[in-house]
Amino acid sequence: MKKFLSLVLALVMTMSLVTVSAGAKDFTDASKIAYDEAVDVMSAVKVIDGYTDGSFNPSATLTRGAAAKIICNLILGPTTASALVADAAPYKDVPTNHTFAGYIAYCQKTGIISGYADGTFKPANSLTGYAFMKMLLGALGYKADQEGYTGANWSINVAKRALNIGLADDLVGDFNGVKAVNREEACLYAFNTLKATMVEYDKNSTVIVGNITIKEQSDAKEMANTGKTDGNIDKDGKMQFAEKYFTDLKGVATTDEFSRPATMWKVKSEEIGTYTDTADATYTKKVEIGDIYKDLGLGKSISAKKVSVYVDGVEDASQPARDITKGDDKNKYGDNGVLTEVFYDNDNDSVVITEVNTYVGTITKTVKATDKKDAYVVVAPESEKPTNFKNEFETDDKFEDDDYVLYTYSLKEKEIESVAAATKVEGTVTVAENSVTNNSDKKALTINGTKYKASAKISGENLSDVSVKQDYTIYLDSYGYMIYVEENEAIGDYALILNIKQGSNDWYLGNRAELLFTDGTTKIVTTDKDYFTKKSMAKNDIVTYKVNADGEYTLKALPTEKLVSAESSMRDQTLTNETLSMENNKAGLKINGTTYTANSASVFVVADAGSTDDFTAYTGVKNAPSIDTTKAKKLSETANTYAYCKSGKMITVMFVFPGKDVEINDATSNALFVANGSVSNLIHDNDGDYFTFSAVVDGELKTVKVAQDVKVDGVKQTEKQIKKSFGGLFKSYTTDKGIITSVKTYADYDKNQDVEDESAVNGTVSGIDKVSKEYTVKLGLQKNGEYKYTVTVDKDAKIFYVNTDDEISVSSYSAIAKDDNDVVYAVVKDYMVKTLIVYEQDGNDANPVKPELSKDVEVKSVDIDTPKTTITYYVEAGKKDLTTSDIKAILADKGCKDITKSGDKWSFTYDGMKYTDVTVEKTQVYVVTFKCVVDKYTVTPNKVTVAAGKTVEDLKLSGGTGWSNYSVSADVGTATATATDDLAVTFKWEAPSNLAADTQVTISYQA
Repeated sequence: MKKFLSLVLALVMTMSLVTVSAGAKDFTDASKIAYDEAVDVMSAVKVIDGYTDGSFNPSATLTRGAAAKIICNLILGPTTASALVADAAPYKDVPTNHTFAGYIAYCQKTGIISGYADGTFKPANSLTGYAFMKMLLGALGYKADQEGYTGANWSINVAKRALNIGLADDLVGDFNGVKAVNREEACLYAFNTLKATMVEYDKNSTVIVGNITIKEQSDAKEMANTGKTDGNIDKDGKMQFAEKYFTDLKGVATTDEFSRPATMWKVKSEEIGTYTDTADATYTKKVEIGDIYKDLGLGKSISAKKVSVYVDGVEDASQPARDITKGDDKNKYGDNGVLTEVFYDNDNDSVVITEVNTYVGTITKTVKATDKKDAYVVVAPESEKPTNFKNEFETDDKFEDDDYVLYTYSLKEKEIESVAAATKVEGTVTVAENSVTNNSDKKALTINGTKYKASAKISGENLSDVSVKQDYTIYLDSYGYMIYVEENEAIGDYALILNIKQGSNDWYLGNRAELLFTDGTTKIVTTDKDYFTKKSMAKNDIVTYKVNADGEYTLKALPTEKLVSAESSMRDQTLTNETLSMENNKAGLKINGTTYTANSASVFVVADAGSTDDFTAYTGVKNAPSIDTTKAKKLSETANTYAYCKSGKMITVMFVFPGKDVEINDATSNALFVANGSVSNLIHDNDGDYFTFSAVVDGELKTVKVAQDVKVDGVKQTEKQIKKSFGGLFKSYTTDKGIITSVKTYADYDKNQDVEDESAVNGTVSGIDKVSKEYTVKLGLQKNGEYKYTVTVDKDAKIFYVNTDDEISVSSYSAIAKDDNDVVYAVVKDYMVKTLIVYEQDGNDANPVKPELSKDVEVKSVDIDTPKTTITYYVEAGKKDLTTSDIKAILADKGCKDITKSGDKWSFTYDGMKYTDVTVEKTQVYVVTFKCVVDKYTVTPNKVTVAAGKTVEDLKLSGGTGWSNYSVSADVGTATATATDDLAVTFKWEAPSNLAADTQVTISYQA
């Protein structure tokens, strides 16, 4: 009988014909395996194998012929089995030369298998679920003839018994006995058989008396187990199948990372894995205790003493254990998007309730596997961050940076346990619901006609701020709840693709592109994908972009119907020599004869005439240049124009590449200051013959190239004139190949003081002073001690300082101090100074306009780094933010040079290195003095400096002895004991987040 059961079990397993054993997690297609516990265990006990390519192929079925070979391999061993031959065809569809003929013939002779009534075997056919279950029941000891597993209704009887004893437990969906069993289903049924109890019969005899046959049979009864294997599967005194035939296999009760009941399987001392038990009830929204009682089918209440509750793997005071009683509709567990599972142990009448939260985050980095570490991703929380959060998760799954993902986190193990992509939904919000009581069931958005309720861990846009009829993107958790909300906006700023990778032989190796930005700068950037191949992006496409923390660019194409282009080389359109016609301060402009409009927000990026390297950016029609293409000598030298109109024919952004003879006339843009004393020697290179100067170009510090024959107001200058006197303020300039070829000066302020139009004080006066706190300067000290001009300074004025070494730096109004001989340059418009340059002269040792630090600021430390520089400072009077001038003074004192600020970003030179786009983080610290509530005891150190919300470690409360096991508390902030001994309590103190002044903290202690 034992041999027969082993053979039947072998048939049931639906093995492959190879001998590559592995656990489910080791198979290359592990992600496709639904029943990983069953596959892992059956593989570990050498009953199931994978394929030679490392896969398991869980959905494949096993043919009858292949099953015969497996049985022979198990009975005889692979070597003997491979020598089997068929002397004659065992069935009419199995000739002697059939691949499986020898195996099929052997199984036929030993009665293991049988063919069909028509004399065929059908070796390529699969086996049904009913057939598998019948064989499994036989393996467990059930007799087919006695249990009704033969005859007309055999399948019904088989299914009834198999399902009753749990052979189909954990099957996804209903059992379908007609359907062919696939490989992983076969594993599941066989795995359940290992855990099932075997049966035997006390009586099974047949007596024949004359013509009368008397059968004496008893019902099947569970087989007892009084041996050492009892408990390998279940300590119940009964013989489970594995306890009889797989004596090295053991299942040990334990808990998983979320404290759910689980089983740890092992063969001998080798662990297979830990697998969570199947919950008796599962919920993904709030559930009343009364419903739990009903769903468990309880007949009496369960005391809270026998109930355990865990949230993300640990006990949580907000979810205490409660009595499980009938009809309790007041107390609830779980919430929207929280996986709440209930496990009932009927042996000891106890309940375990676990809650697993789903959080939302974004992928910030994907790291490939190395010989030292598996592949992993880094997750940044977007919602509530779990305690002791660790942001790495090992996975081979592919994610893009910035992908929104769902993750679970075990507070028990202090690690991420799963990461999966969030489902994205986009559309127009028609209904927004928000609850002032923060009831997640009453928080929802209706998008495109579908209502989405909020998850308990929802993040992103506050639902109370969501605007109806606006477009939003929401992300759903795996249960369909809304977990992240964001308003749809453009991906980022605009750029024009100058060049892009176009193939493996392209000089742009990797995923790269050269972009022209709306500020007139260009950059070769690394992109997150091959946009030429995958998104069909090409040269001269206008895109939007965003940049991640690693400097990698994501591009987004704009709607083609909103793009406009006119190229002098186009073959499929008729062009005139007026491919572009635009005039300063005129809203209308023409692109190849079609009229478009522009406004104060329209952005124009214009290359220098004939150049593809140097660009100037303009915002608004008042600042845009006049461009005339009629003077181009031929059509191919007019202008290439690329524009995007977000709405109708209104220009949003336009990129222009004028030919070399195209006239570009700036209006009020291209303001230029050149420091005369910074002139270089004459330079000759491929660009031409030129001098270089330190300069301020549209408020930015730059080095400019000036042609050896530059024109000033149309008059060509000699090299001698340039070296001696070229410099000062210029209203506009033109370039060729990046070299300034002509400049226009401002009208003289001395003759235009009563006119609103722009004019300048252009180095014609010396001496400066300011009227305190009134944003007014006095310029041009005269012999009588009076100043020639008194002018209001615009609060947004750009102010610069040039030292005696002709080095230019950014300054501020607060840094201006009285000086008698510094030369002054000022642009005045609307009766206010818009630009001010103070040029230091020899004899002025006071250096009056160098930035000065506010007298009440004490700098504690300066950490120069990129992309973030940190300044830590103290102000005795209390909370105070650093001004731009303060920061400039601090950086200068640290040794930084060429300090400039654009927006909220800083650039400077430090220790010979250039730092750009630096964020300056300002951290103010406060003096905190500690004292003990009992004067005779002391805190050391008793005085520290700390920033709001920060923690001071290793403080000690001491004096006398006997401090072991004492705790501490504070009247301000939070004090926590970290260690105690007989002599002292070591503790840490966390400053309150609203700390804004020096303070005294009193420490109390408790036994």
